Amino acid sequence: MKVKASSLAVALTLLALPLLAREPARVAPNDAPSSADVAPPGEPGERLEVSGVVYAGDGRTPVAGASVYVYQTDARGYYRTDDAMGNRNPRLMALLRTDGRGRYSYRTIRPGSYPGTRVPQHIHYEVTAAGQGTRIFEIVFDDDPFLSPQTRADAARPGSMYAMQAVRKGPGGVGRLTQDVVLPGR
Repeated sequence: MKVKASSLAVALTLLALPLLAREPARVAPNDAPSSADVAPPGEPGERLEVSGVVYAGDGRTPVAGASVYVYQTDARGYYRTDDAMGNRNPRLMALLRTDGRGRYSYRTIRPGSYPGTRVPQHIHYEVTAAGQGTRIFEIVFDDDPFLSPQTRADAARPGSMYAMQAVRKGPGGVGRLTQDVVLPGR
């Protein structure tokens, strides 16, 4: 059986993702808040408020105390001010724990695409909880001109590595979106 090198690389990366999510730096402390500022109020860019609920594998039972790690680029597409690809230590990030009803929220800006690329704007998620599987994915935006037909199709599948979202305008012109998360069973 022949396997393309690119297919093998993608498969190995996807297999390694659950291990990365369990790194201590990517799991929220038990006393982490359920709400935070990913981007400080003065950060340049289009303001965005994200909220959601983390559910168990049945898609109905909220998971209290789930770890939610989110990180993203700034409006220019940089993870750090000096390094566009410095995603191992991003400047805009938050470690959250869901509240007693499985809820979380954060305030941020809409991220930029990586400089000089056609990579869609995205926000990374790594979500895990005791007794549950780990879910790793990215929010992508339905109006992003760099969103390919393949990514749109992938985002339509349950459990995809993409969650396509539409930003609705709220009070004061702040963008809002809801991103619920269903953790896989073990």
